[in-house]
Amino acid sequence: MSSLIRIGVLDEQEVVHFGLRACFSALPDMVVTGGYFRAESALHAIERGGIDLLLMDPVLRYQGSLDFIRNLHLHYSKLRILMFLTDPSATAASMLLDAGAHGVVSKRQSLADCIQAIRMLAAGQQYCSPDMEGGGASIPSPALTNAHEAEAMLLSLPGLSVREREVLRLCIDGLTVTCIAARFGRSSKTVSTQKQAAYRKLGLKSDMDLFRRLARYGG
Repeated sequence: MSSLIRIGVLDEQEVVHFGLRACFSALPDMVVTGGYFRAESALHAIERGGIDLLLMDPVLRYQGSLDFIRNLHLHYSKLRILMFLTDPSATAASMLLDAGAHGVVSKRQSLADCIQAIRMLAAGQQYCSPDMEGGGASIPSPALTNAHEAEAMLLSLPGLSVREREVLRLCIDGLTVTCIAARFGRSSKTVSTQKQAAYRKLGLKSDMDLFRRLARYGG
Protein backbone atom coordinates (compact mmCIF):
# COMPACT_ATOMS: atom_id res chain seq x y z
CA MET A 1 0.00 0.00 0.00
CA SER A 2 1.34 3.46 -0.93
CA SER A 3 1.89 6.23 1.63
CA LEU A 4 -1.42 7.80 0.56
CA ILE A 5 -4.32 5.69 1.84
CA ARG A 6 -7.18 5.71 -0.64
CA ILE A 7 -10.44 5.26 1.27
CA GLY A 8 -13.87 4.25 0.06
CA VAL A 9 -16.81 5.02 2.32
CA LEU A 10 -19.83 2.70 2.15
CA ASP A 11 -22.65 4.07 4.27
CA GLU A 12 -26.34 4.82 3.73
CA GLN A 13 -26.11 8.24 5.42
CA GLU A 14 -25.02 11.19 3.30
CA VAL A 15 -23.85 13.15 6.34
CA VAL A 16 -21.31 10.40 7.10
CA HIS A 17 -19.86 10.70 3.60
CA PHE A 18 -19.64 14.49 3.87
CA GLY A 19 -18.13 14.51 7.36
CA LEU A 20 -15.46 11.90 6.69
CA ARG A 21 -14.47 13.45 3.37
CA ALA A 22 -14.07 16.85 5.06
CA CYS A 23 -12.07 15.34 7.93
CA PHE A 24 -9.68 13.26 5.83
CA SER A 25 -9.07 16.06 3.31
CA ALA A 26 -7.04 17.86 5.98
CA LEU A 27 -4.71 14.90 6.46
CA PRO A 28 -1.59 14.34 4.34
CA ASP A 29 -1.72 10.53 4.27
CA MET A 30 -5.34 9.72 3.38
CA VAL A 31 -8.02 10.69 0.91
CA VAL A 32 -11.62 9.63 0.27
CA THR A 33 -11.68 8.50 -3.35
CA GLY A 34 -15.37 7.56 -3.35
CA GLY A 35 -18.55 7.53 -1.32
CA TYR A 36 -21.09 4.76 -1.91
CA PHE A 37 -24.62 4.08 -0.75
CA ARG A 38 -24.84 0.58 -2.25
CA ALA A 39 -22.51 -2.40 -1.92
CA GLU A 40 -22.59 -2.90 -5.68
CA SER A 41 -21.20 0.60 -6.30
CA ALA A 42 -18.36 0.06 -3.83
CA LEU A 43 -17.55 -3.28 -5.43
CA HIS A 44 -17.24 -1.69 -8.88
CA ALA A 45 -14.75 0.83 -7.50
CA ILE A 46 -12.77 -1.93 -5.77
CA GLU A 47 -12.65 -3.90 -9.02
CA ARG A 48 -11.15 -0.85 -10.75
CA GLY A 49 -8.40 -0.74 -8.10
CA GLY A 50 -9.22 2.70 -6.77
CA ILE A 51 -9.54 1.80 -3.07
CA ASP A 52 -6.96 0.63 -0.53
CA LEU A 53 -9.31 0.60 2.45
CA LEU A 54 -13.09 0.28 2.64
CA LEU A 55 -14.75 1.96 5.62
CA MET A 56 -18.23 0.51 5.76
CA ASP A 57 -21.34 0.42 7.90
CA PRO A 58 -22.46 -3.23 7.97
CA VAL A 59 -26.16 -2.30 7.89
CA LEU A 60 -26.65 -2.92 4.18
CA ARG A 61 -30.29 -2.81 3.19
CA TYR A 62 -29.97 -4.70 -0.07
CA GLN A 63 -27.22 -7.26 0.58
CA GLY A 64 -26.15 -9.36 3.55
CA SER A 65 -23.07 -7.71 5.00
CA LEU A 66 -21.37 -10.97 6.03
CA ASP A 67 -21.57 -12.40 2.51
CA PHE A 68 -20.27 -9.13 1.10
CA ILE A 69 -17.30 -9.06 3.50
CA ARG A 70 -16.44 -12.70 2.79
CA ASN A 71 -16.51 -12.02 -0.94
CA LEU A 72 -14.16 -9.05 -0.55
CA HIS A 73 -11.81 -11.01 1.70
CA LEU A 74 -11.70 -13.92 -0.75
CA HIS A 75 -11.29 -12.02 -4.01
CA TYR A 76 -9.50 -8.80 -2.99
CA SER A 77 -6.86 -9.89 -0.49
CA LYS A 78 -4.98 -6.58 -0.55
CA LEU A 79 -8.08 -4.58 0.38
CA ARG A 80 -8.33 -3.57 4.03
CA ILE A 81 -11.84 -3.57 5.52
CA LEU A 82 -12.77 -1.38 8.49
CA MET A 83 -16.27 -1.73 9.90
CA PHE A 84 -18.01 1.44 11.14
CA LEU A 85 -20.66 0.38 13.69
CA THR A 86 -23.45 2.54 15.04
CA ASP A 87 -24.26 0.15 17.90
CA PRO A 88 -21.15 -1.41 19.48
CA SER A 89 -21.48 -5.12 20.21
CA ALA A 90 -18.80 -7.71 21.00
CA THR A 91 -20.86 -10.35 19.21
CA ALA A 92 -21.16 -8.23 16.06
CA ALA A 93 -17.46 -7.37 16.13
CA SER A 94 -16.47 -11.02 16.48
CA MET A 95 -18.69 -12.12 13.58
CA LEU A 96 -17.47 -9.32 11.33
CA LEU A 97 -13.82 -10.08 12.07
CA ASP A 98 -14.40 -13.79 11.52
CA ALA A 99 -16.00 -12.97 8.16
CA GLY A 100 -12.84 -11.20 7.01
CA ALA A 101 -12.95 -7.60 8.27
CA HIS A 102 -9.62 -6.29 9.57
CA GLY A 103 -10.97 -3.84 12.10
CA VAL A 104 -14.05 -2.53 13.88
CA VAL A 105 -14.58 1.05 15.04
CA SER A 106 -17.64 2.55 16.69
CA LYS A 107 -19.34 5.71 15.44
CA ARG A 108 -19.42 6.78 19.08
CA GLN A 109 -15.64 7.05 19.10
CA SER A 110 -13.67 10.17 18.27
CA LEU A 111 -12.43 10.97 14.78
CA ALA A 112 -8.92 10.57 16.17
CA ASP A 113 -9.73 6.94 17.00
CA CYS A 114 -11.09 6.38 13.50
CA ILE A 115 -7.96 7.88 11.95
CA GLN A 116 -5.78 5.71 14.18
CA ALA A 117 -7.73 2.61 13.13
CA ILE A 118 -7.28 3.45 9.43
CA ARG A 119 -3.54 3.94 9.84
CA MET A 120 -3.21 0.69 11.78
CA LEU A 121 -5.04 -1.27 9.09
CA ALA A 122 -2.98 0.37 6.35
CA ALA A 123 0.14 -0.77 8.22
CA GLY A 124 -1.09 -4.37 8.20
CA GLN A 125 -2.41 -4.42 11.76
CA GLN A 126 -5.92 -4.95 13.14
CA TYR A 127 -8.02 -2.63 15.24
CA CYS A 128 -10.96 -3.21 17.54
CA SER A 129 -12.95 -0.59 19.40
CA PRO A 130 -12.52 -0.77 23.20
CA ASP A 131 -16.34 -0.51 23.37
CA MET A 132 -16.53 -3.99 21.86
CA GLU A 133 -13.65 -5.92 23.35
CA GLY A 134 -13.37 -4.70 26.91
CA GLY A 135 -10.18 -2.71 26.50
CA GLY A 136 -7.87 -5.51 25.26
CA ALA A 137 -5.93 -5.60 22.02
CA SER A 138 -8.21 -8.03 20.21
CA ILE A 139 -11.52 -9.80 20.46
CA PRO A 140 -11.44 -13.38 21.69
CA SER A 141 -13.47 -15.86 19.65
CA PRO A 142 -16.17 -16.53 20.57
CA ALA A 143 -16.76 -13.07 22.01
CA LEU A 144 -19.23 -14.30 24.61
CA THR A 145 -18.88 -17.41 26.74
CA ASN A 146 -22.59 -18.09 26.36
CA ALA A 147 -22.74 -17.57 22.60
CA HIS A 148 -23.96 -21.13 22.05
CA GLU A 149 -26.82 -20.58 24.48
CA ALA A 150 -27.78 -17.38 22.66
CA GLU A 151 -27.78 -19.23 19.33
CA ALA A 152 -29.84 -22.09 20.73
CA MET A 153 -32.39 -19.67 22.16
CA LEU A 154 -32.80 -17.87 18.85
CA LEU A 155 -33.16 -21.10 16.87
CA SER A 156 -35.73 -22.46 19.32
CA LEU A 157 -38.17 -19.64 18.70
CA PRO A 158 -41.48 -20.88 17.24
CA GLY A 159 -42.63 -20.20 13.68
CA LEU A 160 -39.49 -21.25 11.81
CA SER A 161 -39.71 -24.16 9.41
CA VAL A 162 -37.12 -26.94 9.61
CA ARG A 163 -35.31 -25.67 6.52
CA GLU A 164 -35.40 -22.05 7.67
CA ARG A 165 -33.91 -23.16 10.99
CA GLU A 166 -31.16 -25.08 9.16
CA VAL A 167 -30.29 -22.08 7.01
CA LEU A 168 -30.29 -19.67 9.95
CA ARG A 169 -28.05 -21.97 12.01
CA LEU A 170 -25.48 -22.16 9.22
CA CYS A 171 -25.65 -18.39 8.66
CA ILE A 172 -24.81 -17.93 12.34
CA ASP A 173 -21.94 -20.41 11.91
CA GLY A 174 -20.54 -18.17 9.19
CA LEU A 175 -21.48 -19.97 5.97
CA THR A 176 -22.47 -17.95 2.92
CA VAL A 177 -25.71 -18.51 1.02
CA THR A 178 -23.69 -20.14 -1.76
CA CYS A 179 -22.00 -22.59 0.64
CA ILE A 180 -25.31 -23.49 2.28
CA ALA A 181 -26.87 -24.11 -1.12
CA ALA A 182 -24.00 -26.43 -2.09
CA ARG A 183 -24.24 -28.31 1.20
CA PHE A 184 -27.96 -29.02 0.84
CA GLY A 185 -28.08 -29.32 -2.94
CA ARG A 186 -30.43 -26.36 -3.28
CA SER A 187 -30.20 -23.29 -5.46
CA SER A 188 -28.75 -20.11 -3.99
CA LYS A 189 -32.05 -18.39 -4.75
CA THR A 190 -33.96 -20.96 -2.66
CA VAL A 191 -31.56 -20.64 0.27
CA SER A 192 -31.67 -16.84 0.07
CA THR A 193 -35.47 -16.97 0.13
CA GLN A 194 -35.41 -19.26 3.19
CA LYS A 195 -32.94 -16.96 4.95
CA GLN A 196 -35.09 -13.90 4.29
CA ALA A 197 -38.21 -15.78 5.41
CA ALA A 198 -36.50 -16.66 8.70
CA TYR A 199 -35.40 -13.05 9.15
CA ARG A 200 -38.93 -11.82 8.48
CA LYS A 201 -40.48 -14.22 11.00
CA LEU A 202 -37.96 -13.15 13.63
CA GLY A 203 -38.45 -9.45 12.90
CA LEU A 204 -34.94 -9.06 11.45
CA LYS A 205 -34.06 -6.90 8.46
CA SER A 206 -30.32 -7.46 8.14
CA ASP A 207 -27.32 -9.40 9.40
CA MET A 208 -26.69 -6.63 11.90
CA ASP A 209 -30.17 -7.15 13.34
CA LEU A 210 -29.20 -10.80 13.80
CA PHE A 211 -26.02 -9.78 15.62
CA ARG A 212 -27.95 -7.51 17.94
CA ARG A 213 -30.50 -10.21 18.72
CA LEU A 214 -27.77 -12.71 19.55
CA ALA A 215 -26.01 -10.14 21.71
CA ARG A 216 -29.22 -9.43 23.61
CA TYR A 217 -29.86 -13.10 24.26
CA GLY A 218 -26.23 -13.62 25.22
CA GLY A 219 -26.42 -10.92 27.85
